[in-house]
Amino acid sequence: MPHTRAHSRRTVILAATFVAAVVAAAGALALRVSGNDGAVLLSGASYTEGVAGTYQRINPLYASLNDVDADLSALVFAGMVRLAPDGSVIPDLAELPEISEDDRTYTFTLKDNARWQDGQPVTSRDVAFTIRNITDPDYRGDPALTEGWLGAEVETPDDRTVIVHLRQASAPFLARSATAGILPEHLLGSLSTAELENAAFNSAPVGSGPYRLESVDSREAKLVANERYHLGRPGIERITLRFYTDYATAQRALTAGEIEGLLVRDQLTVDQVSTLEQVKGVEVERLQRSSLVLLYLNTSSVMFQDARVRRAFSLAIDREELVQRVYPGGATGSSSPIAPGTWAYDETYEDTRPDIAEARRLLEEAGWTANAASGILSRQGSEFRFTIRVDNDAVRVAIAGEIARQLEQLGVRATVASTTFSVLRRDFLQERRYEAAVATWEQGPDPDPYFGWHSSQMGSAGLNLANFEDAVVDELIAQGRTTNDHDVRLESYQQIQEVWQELAPGVVIAYPQFVYIHPQWLKNVSAGVLFTGSSRFTDVHLWRR
Repeated sequence: MPHTRAHSRRTVILAATFVAAVVAAAGALALRVSGNDGAVLLSGASYTEGVAGTYQRINPLYASLNDVDADLSALVFAGMVRLAPDGSVIPDLAELPEISEDDRTYTFTLKDNARWQDGQPVTSRDVAFTIRNITDPDYRGDPALTEGWLGAEVETPDDRTVIVHLRQASAPFLARSATAGILPEHLLGSLSTAELENAAFNSAPVGSGPYRLESVDSREAKLVANERYHLGRPGIERITLRFYTDYATAQRALTAGEIEGLLVRDQLTVDQVSTLEQVKGVEVERLQRSSLVLLYLNTSSVMFQDARVRRAFSLAIDREELVQRVYPGGATGSSSPIAPGTWAYDETYEDTRPDIAEARRLLEEAGWTANAASGILSRQGSEFRFTIRVDNDAVRVAIAGEIARQLEQLGVRATVASTTFSVLRRDFLQERRYEAAVATWEQGPDPDPYFGWHSSQMGSAGLNLANFEDAVVDELIAQGRTTNDHDVRLESYQQIQEVWQELAPGVVIAYPQFVYIHPQWLKNVSAGVLFTGSSRFTDVHLWRR
């Protein structure tokens, strides 16, 4: 495999006049201080949002298995730490931990004002109880959540201190594992992990998050601001999540005024986007996700072993044109393996402008020359023809088709072949029996690309689907994931972005967006990256009318 050369380091004033005329008889607009930065709130502020689906278990240990559960859990529960809109880790129930020199021991201190919604204090026993359930053999929730805690030893020397000893250094631990919602041991301690899965608690949860569940049924969930919330009482008194069978039904409810907001996770058509933009009194925002769509190029294939060929493909693709053609709902065209808008992203190494002349030069340098009659590239008597594998998802099929169309100008001929995702994964990707493939990679809240691109993940047992191997990239990945030094991690990921543009392990195409509609009166809605759909509630306690 080609190796990269050494890479160098790159180096309001708003004036407002508030006039209050208080009339004793006008009690409907009663004002009170929230305790959140001394803000004065209208007691009647409420917001109703539609969601597709219904709840099953309002429990953070099972939330990732159901979008509605994830939304409700984000409102009701809190973790030791939480994610900022750019993916950096910030305090929640606990302050940021002290970390040992070997990056394996984390000491968390719970906040004095951390309380359950029944008034009981949140203690270290609650944290230990939650972790025991996550790692219990009978736990049937998200395996990824279990993975981050496996082998960890937890100490609780007092009610406010939690000491976690990891089996090995893992910088992604804070963002991927320590953000898990904490459960109340004093209410659930008598239940086994198996019993917890279907406990009555999951329909009447008691959390420590910004909102308390008031009621829930097959139609909707009603929540009220948690006056004991450790980050300050939320500015919106009531939030209602109304359940719909699908997004089309929810969109009609929004147009009819039955709900005020909606996060659309489905791919929208041009007409659907236009209809939403015509709804009066709403903001239509496009929130970028952390998942990326990319063209995998199997480096085990003779055609894609040369980094110059992979680089040429990346240079030939007009990502902005592709996004306009395929994503009416919006996407961020990007060539970076680090999500734009996150703390580790560096725009310096973003390279999305197509350069056909340079792409042709690189291909010619790699030995591919155009046939004078057909214009198709060939090398040693073989034409540059290959197949792009893709699942039956309409958007990804369209992306593959657009990539094939754009590559024609280089003299490259690509055929698109779609199948079910299970067949694509089992017969082609997992066994590395493919030439090229369009797929989505869910990066999640931490930039660590170990599982997708480290050489140890090559072969059918790993997720390095491109079978990419490079010693420099391996070292940068290892450095970024084994230290908690922010500057060192940032430097590692900046260099990975730089090397990526040269070696093009895969051709990143875009980061899709979700369309989020909410009323214009709703202020302070975060425009950060969506690591999950429920990330829209990251700073829900700061929302205001």
